[in-house]
Amino acid sequence: KEGGLYTIANLLTKGVSLLLIPFYSEYFTQAEYGILAMLGIFGALGAAIFSFQIYQGVGRYISEKGVTLQEQQRIGSTGFWFTLLTYSIFLIIGFTLKDQVIKFLSEEETIKTSTYILSLLAIFVYGLFNALGVQLKFLRQTKAYSLTMFLQAILNIALILFLALVMDMRIDSVYTASLIITPLVMLIQLYYLRDYIILYIGRIELKKLVAFSTPMIPAALAYLILNFTDRVFIKEMTYSLAEVGIYDMAFKFSSILSIVIMSFQSALAPIIFEKHAEDDTQNQLGRIFRLFIAVGTMGTLLLAFFSYETLYIFTQPNYYSASILMPIFYLSVIISGVGLFSPGLHIMNKTKYYPFIVIFAGIVNIILNYLLIPIFGLLGAAIATLISVLVNNIILFIVSQKLYPLPFPKDKSLIVLSVFIPLFMIGSYIDQFIAINYVLLFFFKIVLLFSYLWFLIQFNFINLSQITNRIFRKK
Repeated sequence: KEGGLYTIANLLTKGVSLLLIPFYSEYFTQAEYGILAMLGIFGALGAAIFSFQIYQGVGRYISEKGVTLQEQQRIGSTGFWFTLLTYSIFLIIGFTLKDQVIKFLSEEETIKTSTYILSLLAIFVYGLFNALGVQLKFLRQTKAYSLTMFLQAILNIALILFLALVMDMRIDSVYTASLIITPLVMLIQLYYLRDYIILYIGRIELKKLVAFSTPMIPAALAYLILNFTDRVFIKEMTYSLAEVGIYDMAFKFSSILSIVIMSFQSALAPIIFEKHAEDDTQNQLGRIFRLFIAVGTMGTLLLAFFSYETLYIFTQPNYYSASILMPIFYLSVIISGVGLFSPGLHIMNKTKYYPFIVIFAGIVNIILNYLLIPIFGLLGAAIATLISVLVNNIILFIVSQKLYPLPFPKDKSLIVLSVFIPLFMIGSYIDQFIAINYVLLFFFKIVLLFSYLWFLIQFNFINLSQITNRIFRKK
């Protein structure tokens, strides 16, 4: 139920954000869109380091079964005020090194100093907003979390359009809108958390949070390498922010699949931390994992098959070449969703192993980008990301299974994946190798989709009547 609510809320927020893509592709030049992408990478890097990943510890401990209100106040307040302090340090360092950062991020078009400073302030404000949102999520105040996320997104979008179209602020409109809207919505977050946020930073609580979260910093940086190194390599190897803009446009559409996955992660993580010691939790998670494989692969086929049509509807012709990249991004997202079912390291407080796993995958990503981009261009960067995401999540899943095993039908799952992969490749790329009438191609893809759904049902990998009965509470 909570996953469904998060999904609806995220579709209303991030889904509406996707409607900005036609505006972005029409209003911003490819170079400007590339600047937004590069500043986004810089912001993610700053957040990964200066948050100290403390929110992961906050979420882990405030949702644990048996925690008192006083303990929740001390843990949550310590995490929030510590985040305020560390992000303030980020602001100071970012402003001091502004010339060096701007020079590194710029290419054929230099980023304006005013734009860079606005982005710094927006990162600071959104970091605090995210810290409060984590507490709402892990305290299972689902409605409050969904409401504040929706308000922040919809008001932010409205103001971006006003500042861009009426005030003609170009890229600055994105950051200025965030600086105005996000603090206002934070007041609503603080209202819902009024019983949990107090003027308190505890030495014991901080030590506990840092011990859990600090090992996640290298992992967070490695995740950035997995997700963003490709843009840096593209910029440096092609000397073009326009190419980064095309690549990032393809990547942005993968957030359609990410919305659903992240929604259920938002709902599932607090419940796992609360109920992980109960007898039937592992069996239930195993059943959910089987359903995830079925629904996830079906959704991936649906989105990947119609990548070109998506770009045709939402973007301009100069972005259509991104259609060859989108299926790979969709596949990467569904593979990253396996992380939902790798809770063992968190549950057993073995987060110290995270950096080794993710850094290894990050190194794989760097090597592959270096080797593949000169040969295959943007497609090489997408393949590098896919392989490194696969390596990362397979290792995490194997380790997690040893620490906190989830029973699921392994043989059946392998058969399903062995059918899915050829269908994915054929439906996504057949027109790259064979000249085929568009109408015939469209119906061929529809047949492939229904064939795969029929296979899942006949193979008894999913049971539609069972799913329907559970949704409508039938015995």
